[in-house]
Amino acid sequence: MRKALYDRESDSLYIVISKGPEEGFIELAPDINLELGKNGKVIGIEILKASKMLRKIVPLAQTA
Repeated sequence: MRKALYDRESDSLYIVISKGPEEGFIELAPDINLELGKNGKVIGIEILKASKMLRKIVPLAQTA
């Protein structure tokens, strides 16, 4: 049940790993958060300033 949701207004990308209410998060790096559900299980990945971050990654993927 993986799904990606992009919010243009906030320029954020959310990758859903599993359903459930968020009970906390861990900041992996600036603008990248792991969202945690019950018992600390990862339920999603949030990427803020997504368009800027993905612009850096996509050219690398296209050359591989």
